[in-house]
Amino acid sequence: MEQKIRLTTEEFVMKFGTKVQKARFKSNGKLGSRTRESIIKTADQEYVVEIVKQGRSNIYVCTKRDEKNIKKDGRVRSGREQVEHRIPMDIIVATHLEYDMTKQASMSLGKWAVEFGLITELESDLLHSRHSSTLRQKHIDLTIENGLLEEDQTKLLDEFTLRCLEIYRQLAKTLEHMKKCGIILFYENWMACGKDGMFDIKPEIMKKIQKTRRDLMKKHDVVEFNLTAHRNAKKVINFQREWNQALSEVTDEFGNVLNIKYYWKEYAVILKATSKAVQRYLELYCADAIEAYVNNKDLFINQNEANYVLKRKANFMKKAEKRHKQKLKEYKEMKVGFTIAEEEELIRYFYTQQELEDIIVGYDLGVKRLHLKNLYIERMGQLFDLYKLKV
Repeated sequence: MEQKIRLTTEEFVMKFGTKVQKARFKSNGKLGSRTRESIIKTADQEYVVEIVKQGRSNIYVCTKRDEKNIKKDGRVRSGREQVEHRIPMDIIVATHLEYDMTKQASMSLGKWAVEFGLITELESDLLHSRHSSTLRQKHIDLTIENGLLEEDQTKLLDEFTLRCLEIYRQLAKTLEHMKKCGIILFYENWMACGKDGMFDIKPEIMKKIQKTRRDLMKKHDVVEFNLTAHRNAKKVINFQREWNQALSEVTDEFGNVLNIKYYWKEYAVILKATSKAVQRYLELYCADAIEAYVNNKDLFINQNEANYVLKRKANFMKKAEKRHKQKLKEYKEMKVGFTIAEEEELIRYFYTQQELEDIIVGYDLGVKRLHLKNLYIERMGQLFDLYKLKV
């Protein structure tokens, strides 16, 4: 490939501009200063750009870089600094991939989170308990045996589970960000488990499965939150029964029944960039860490993992405090009771008898007691420590 190219303004726009920028230039034949600056930033990823005057026109002399540069995109990081542990999370992922510390290239998001050390095996087990009443009971027993919760306070464990689940979403955003920066290759693939073992789900089959699931959720009036937080609600139980049946009857393109028991999404994550590019990535997005990264990488990794735990707990406790204040405000305004028979009938549709009794006498009395005694934040912190990462 030619190392140095000379382009007219039109050629420069057509080679490096976006569709909108190209259309605008074709329309009026002008290149504004802000648009020119934006296109130069794009070209700068692969070329060193020099503007040379030639009469009344400009010539753009583009010299090929030895290695692709990273274009910093502020929009990609929009809101990321609001999550205290996001920067150390980015660093952990980048360094683990650079040092080839991961065992395999394709895993579920949960397994990647464990592989990177973002959650512990115990936290991963807790997240899996969302799909198993037996496994969930094991974690309930664990918290009771450790003196953290009582029998009527176990819904606090569900709240903690949802907080842990946020790591999956944050990790996905980190991987997407690194993909946009050209650091990694990142692919998604759907897998299923049937009576004959595991197999790939083709995109057209997955599209059919997802449509069936959406239709059933609409039919039973449930959303994703209900499936996690209201597992004993009648509408959720009815949905799960019909959904499991529909899933087992899914067929392939030849009409063969696949007998799917469950499915999941796997992510193939492969380091694309060199060590130099990873260093530039850290310079752009984790500037405070780069000196330690260059001077003592082993110490840097250990310190950063400890920093991740501290900042993750700080974020976790901030949300717990916000939740506590919100619930105290609700309790002051709460008036429990049914005004008409139709309202009671509607409530009974959503909840089991035990949950209904809880509603009538004050709903989740155990958790409510923790809030009113100002023990809620302390208990959530203790749950975090029980499940914390081993650095």
